[in-house]
Amino acid sequence: MANRKQKAVLAVIDGLGFSRTRSKDVVEAVWAKLAPADQELLEATADRIGRDSSWAKNLLYPVHVESLDADTPTKEALAWIADSQLCRGFLNADLIERIELLVETTADEQRYVPWASGARNLWALRNENLSIPTSAAGIWAGFEDLAPAVQGNSETGHQQIGNTELAPQLPLEITNSIASGEFFEGDALNSIIASAKDRKAILNFCFLLSGVGGADGRVHSAWNHLEAFLELVFERHGVSPDHVQMQAILDGRDSAEDSSIVSSEGSGDFLGQLQVLLGKYDAESSLAWVVGRSTAMDRDYREEAARTDFDLLAGFKGEQVSGFDEVRAIVSSVHESGKTDQDIPPISILRADGSVPKISANDAFVDLNFRSDRQRSKIGFLAGARAFLEAEGESRGRKWDGSWIDHNLNLDISGIAEYHPVFEAEHGVSVAFHTEPLAANFLAQWPEVVGDDEYTLVAESVKSSHMGYFFRGRREDPVAGANEVRLVTPSHGEEDGVKSDTDFYLYPGMRAKEVTADVLKAISAGTSRLICCNIAAPDMVGHLLPARYEEAKAAYRAAADALVEMAQTARTARSFFVVTSDHGNIENDTSAHSVNDVLTTIVRPDSAKSEVAIPVFQARLFDIAPTLFKLMGAAQNGAPAAGPADQSVGRPLVVTG
Repeated sequence: MANRKQKAVLAVIDGLGFSRTRSKDVVEAVWAKLAPADQELLEATADRIGRDSSWAKNLLYPVHVESLDADTPTKEALAWIADSQLCRGFLNADLIERIELLVETTADEQRYVPWASGARNLWALRNENLSIPTSAAGIWAGFEDLAPAVQGNSETGHQQIGNTELAPQLPLEITNSIASGEFFEGDALNSIIASAKDRKAILNFCFLLSGVGGADGRVHSAWNHLEAFLELVFERHGVSPDHVQMQAILDGRDSAEDSSIVSSEGSGDFLGQLQVLLGKYDAESSLAWVVGRSTAMDRDYREEAARTDFDLLAGFKGEQVSGFDEVRAIVSSVHESGKTDQDIPPISILRADGSVPKISANDAFVDLNFRSDRQRSKIGFLAGARAFLEAEGESRGRKWDGSWIDHNLNLDISGIAEYHPVFEAEHGVSVAFHTEPLAANFLAQWPEVVGDDEYTLVAESVKSSHMGYFFRGRREDPVAGANEVRLVTPSHGEEDGVKSDTDFYLYPGMRAKEVTADVLKAISAGTSRLICCNIAAPDMVGHLLPARYEEAKAAYRAAADALVEMAQTARTARSFFVVTSDHGNIENDTSAHSVNDVLTTIVRPDSAKSEVAIPVFQARLFDIAPTLFKLMGAAQNGAPAAGPADQSVGRPLVVTG
């Protein structure tokens, strides 16, 4: 149980990382632009504390800690940061202003959003408090050990932040099962394929076209999963290609915006790669539908998107073409109009007999995308789960008509992952790889460690699953005995002109002000021991880069303003305030997430800096939960000690609260 009633606030800024490579490029360019007299002043300042002249360039970094190399020993890192702060104190205000303006304008030229935004209030918050680089991608996000590393993402990021040890992710489990052969023996997939073949029914499936490697969107789907599934269908079960229909969903969000047909640096041209893969089985004709993910993978329960997706699959909608070449022509035309892969409208590829592909009664359908939140609308309408979809829509301020969901198709449905328990329990959807709740989740441990004290989760609806299901360690509801309050503000919707995720640039701050207001009210109420929130804008608008660069800067500033206001209010209320991010995104001027580090900042109520408890100045996301317990004075009963031999166990980042 807790030994004292210290309170804390956690803010997760979605998609806000920093790039050591890009920031160094900006610094080099700024140094070259500085007047020789200013260069000499900086070099003299460095010399004054015993640093060489080349070190003086580090004084140009708006956030001191971002000038450190990854995995710097803590003693060396703290000395480096202290020297940076000391030297900055020697500089006069006019020189500092010249430097900061030059950094901002140069960053703007190089389109480096974190500095071009001019968010000096956030830079000050980082510099005045303990800020630690934090690993948020690859193996540290629970993914396979690939080169390049798998980019971080919101789903695993929130799971890791809420866990007291590394949380392995489902794609790793699936990949391991393919390597061991267990994938090909699993009941769910074998059963649905065999049954469809025996009944001479059509086997339909969907897959997000990305995830060939770690750097091209392997956060919703993985190409090796598709390869294994096709082997299972065509080789092991001998299903005829004319009895298979595939919906190819185009990405352009977690991969490059035109990656469906364009190859860059060894990645992309996913339609071309799909054609080759299907050609291996003489199954190019199995491609039946193509559509962008904004339609086919909406997670905010917009009925228009779901209905469009259904109408495509049911044969009611879609531009009719013949073959891959005509699909590419349409996609290229959409790109030329200024839109990306995620915006591609519905396309139907005519069957060999000239008929329009469609799902028919008693067909089979397999969903090969493993991330749950973006599959719920699709599986919901295919399974006829009208009540579920209407309830989810209503919780987000969206009233569904829903009558079209009563289609009586009686489909045999299987998911590679578990998307929501209601589908299996009430609608007969089978699951190939079940998603078990994470035992080491700190909110699952809350009743035992903290007791019956209240905690509050705050988000806008587009990220409600993240500050809910994912943050609770893959649980739809809080554990028994947990005293949870949840505040969800509906994200901008159709009435605001936001018909899909690609429209959020219209409101680049999204609901940052509303989320902040809810957090401030919760702090003021004083009833919650812990308040956790998600600020969505840097991620959602960051996905619209490079086209929406100015809006991305506005999103960054909105997040910065929210953080600073929360920090000030938390400090006034004598609460700790912790800032971290689930993954990088907005710093790379591309639509995709990054493998960059994020920053974790700990703001103490007494304005002092916390004493660092780790030997290397590099945190992991799963260090956040143990740190929160430490700050709140709550002891984890039986918590494992993190030694050098086990880097998968989370550690408090500070010595004491």
